Amino acid sequence: MNKYEFGEMVKERVAKVLGEQVQVSLQEVRKNNNVMKLGLMVNDKKKGIAPTLYLEDLYEDYVDGRDEEEILDVILENLRKGMPKEKIDVSFYEHYDEVRDKICYKLINYEKNEDFLKEIPYVPFLDLAICFFYPFWHEKIGSGCILVRNDHVERWGVTTKELWKRANENTRKLFPEACCPMDAMLMEMAGTTPRPWGPLPENGWGSFPIKVLTNRQRAFGSAVILYDDYLESLSKSLHGSFFIIPSSIHEVLILPYDGDEDEESLEWIIQDVNERHVDPEDVLSDRLYYYDGKEKKMKLIP
Repeated sequence: MNKYEFGEMVKERVAKVLGEQVQVSLQEVRKNNNVMKLGLMVNDKKKGIAPTLYLEDLYEDYVDGRDEEEILDVILENLRKGMPKEKIDVSFYEHYDEVRDKICYKLINYEKNEDFLKEIPYVPFLDLAICFFYPFWHEKIGSGCILVRNDHVERWGVTTKELWKRANENTRKLFPEACCPMDAMLMEMAGTTPRPWGPLPENGWGSFPIKVLTNRQRAFGSAVILYDDYLESLSKSLHGSFFIIPSSIHEVLILPYDGDEDEESLEWIIQDVNERHVDPEDVLSDRLYYYDGKEKKMKLIP
């Protein structure tokens, strides 16, 4: 049974359990970096929202021998958790005045998303693209974000320039920067208590030279490299220029520049890590960046 046959089987079983009050469908969804995922969508028009459950991980569990009934129970439980008990009013998104104070930006790779970028407003930045989203939180369904698409800006009657202006004002307020030494992140991942994160590194580079830059939510944190005044403050705090290593769409790493680094080797490491250890959907770039402390400008290494 391939992934699509598995999806059809799941769709039929879920539709039978949930009954006629909902419409169950399968849809291939294009995610970041042109990654295609098979989504199971459950549409309850009375509640105004259609949760989507992606099936790839569950299909892998099925291939590995996990019991079919157990997988179905997991799917139904996740769908029930994602389905609100009452109607969710999303009409606010029809009106720009109601969303403009929360429009934010994030970074994605330009080349890997070239076709997708035809569907959304964006601003080119080096080998990347700045796109826009609306972050939300609802007590019934939790947190998430809505990507701003071309049809939204047409409905709102706004330009990409206006979105950029609003996002530039909003993103740093709603997603403030955070920085820590690389070893602190490794400690956190290992489940031990790390040193606290802060807006700027303490005591220069310290004993562990690589720093992690993200935002306090750790979501789309690579966008902190668009905070020009922050990068300038970072350069002053660290007493010089630095490389910016794209770890993922959620964070970047910074490494002090002392003139002895092998830039080609650093870029090879970036490409190798992206290929082996980063989810394809989360890859930001295979390139190396440099922040020039004297020129106060971020550059792409040739």
